[in-house]
Amino acid sequence: MISVPWLGSRAALATLRSRLSGKLVENQNKLSRSSCAVFLPLCHKENKLSLLYTKRADTLNSHTGQVSFPGGRCDDGETAVITSVREMEEEIGLSPLEVWGTLKRPVISLKMENVYGCVGYMGSLDNAKLQISQEEVSHVFTVSLEDLLRTRSVRNYNNNVAGNRNWERFTTELSNDPDQQERFKQLTVIGTIEEYSMPQFPSPIQSDPPIWGLTAIMTDRLFYAALREEGYPKHSFLPVDTK
Repeated sequence: MISVPWLGSRAALATLRSRLSGKLVENQNKLSRSSCAVFLPLCHKENKLSLLYTKRADTLNSHTGQVSFPGGRCDDGETAVITSVREMEEEIGLSPLEVWGTLKRPVISLKMENVYGCVGYMGSLDNAKLQISQEEVSHVFTVSLEDLLRTRSVRNYNNNVAGNRNWERFTTELSNDPDQQERFKQLTVIGTIEEYSMPQFPSPIQSDPPIWGLTAIMTDRLFYAALREEGYPKHSFLPVDTK
């Protein structure tokens, strides 16, 4: 993986903010409950620029025990930023010091929903007093951007697993809502794929699952937006040679 020396410098926050300028969007679209939004909380932990992740509670009905970013379903008429900040406050009791914008394209979830990724800075969390909603969150942890960059890997998946090849039928269920047009484009492509690859990052907590799926894609897109000049690769989702 590429080397980015400035990530470990005192100027890391200012440099990252500058690198992302113009690569995030100020998404003011009013969304419906068919969309979701998450917040990618950049922070400082032990003087290292990091991302904060949550591990979902084992009692939840969906994505139980998985690593995620704070976030959830939009209420009708909310913007992605309003939703993601509201959900983060409910889940861990923190609000961002700065909101930088939203990743340009939403990620489509396994439930066929558009998920928007909002990016911002939380400040130093060394002495932060989190108010964790035990009903939603098991625990939180941070990973430095340097460690995420160093440990990124890619894993192949098969799209023909029984019960999972339902992508095509969803294309006929989409409305003319502009918010769903990107979904249509992505679904028609996904339906033709037999095998694909996904980025993955290890959790620093040994008992936790890895950072994978939608959360890993969001992490990867943030890195690509900030580090493309350094040669960070744009993930194509094509299967990789594992031999």
